[in-house]
Amino acid sequence: MSDYSQHEINTLRQYRKELFSCIAIYMVVLFASIWIAKGITEQVLRAAIVLLPAIPAAGVLWVVIRHLRRMDDYVRLIMLETLAISGGFTALLAFSYGFLEGVGFARLSGFIYYGIFMGSWLVISMFRKFRGEV
Repeated sequence: MSDYSQHEINTLRQYRKELFSCIAIYMVVLFASIWIAKGITEQVLRAAIVLLPAIPAAGVLWVVIRHLRRMDDYVRLIMLETLAISGGFTALLAFSYGFLEGVGFARLSGFIYYGIFMGSWLVISMFRKFRGEV
């Protein structure tokens, strides 16, 4: 027997369909923009082309916001709390590492911090699921 209602299952199914569609479009645009940009020497045009994947990335954001709005209030609260904890943890780590950069440590890319944020979101979500909060 499932712990989820039919409405929740349908909502999740719709979310996955929308999300994977946006991710697929993102991947196509990403690889196409990289391939096209290699042959262009004009800096402004090249910059515009390599920024094109941000459009389907905005679509992913739109899908996530739609999913949050369709969620049950309690589940939304738990998810937003988890996101806030993950964001706070990542911000604290970035803030602390900034001091280390001041004394000669290597500068980290924003992609590293994004990975830390997403990883901490996963770990915190799993921990909360294990504790029975969700």
